[in-house]
Amino acid sequence: MFSLTYDLWKEIIEEIAQAHDSLFTAMHQAAEELQLSTALIDDLKSKRELTIANDPWELRLTIEFIEDEINGFIIYLDAKEPQETLEEIKANVASDNGFSLEEIEGFELEHGLDMQEEIFVEMEESYGVRAEVRENEVIYELVIFNSQDIDNSLSSDLSWLEDHKN
Repeated sequence: MFSLTYDLWKEIIEEIAQAHDSLFTAMHQAAEELQLSTALIDDLKSKRELTIANDPWELRLTIEFIEDEINGFIIYLDAKEPQETLEEIKANVASDNGFSLEEIEGFELEHGLDMQEEIFVEMEESYGVRAEVRENEVIYELVIFNSQDIDNSLSSDLSWLEDHKN
């Protein structure tokens, strides 16, 4: 039996994130196939969320309004998972690597680490999906539209033009 090292701990985190590959792939595919129309955006603005798929995962569009000069908003494609499902995945991956969750938690406590936080960072870096725990559920969010991107690109286009005029 060997002891847990930082490198093994990181590998376990990567495996936990990869266990969500099929969900994240489905989210990206749904986002690519989605046609954002004015009618869909207006409907989303009034309802705040719309379910766009139910099988095998429930995928929803949600909107977050931004208090800015253009009355902007961000549209997310999201999916939910019970927090206990993530805990089961953690336990299974840890076990597959020869460790118990208690051993991992002890290692984290000793070294000031947080597996869940690192899993969420790995998911965002590898898949572009942000994860957050809310009311015993893990919410996975993929940004599919951000009006600030348009606002920022217009600002940079204008500054670029001004720089080249001088």
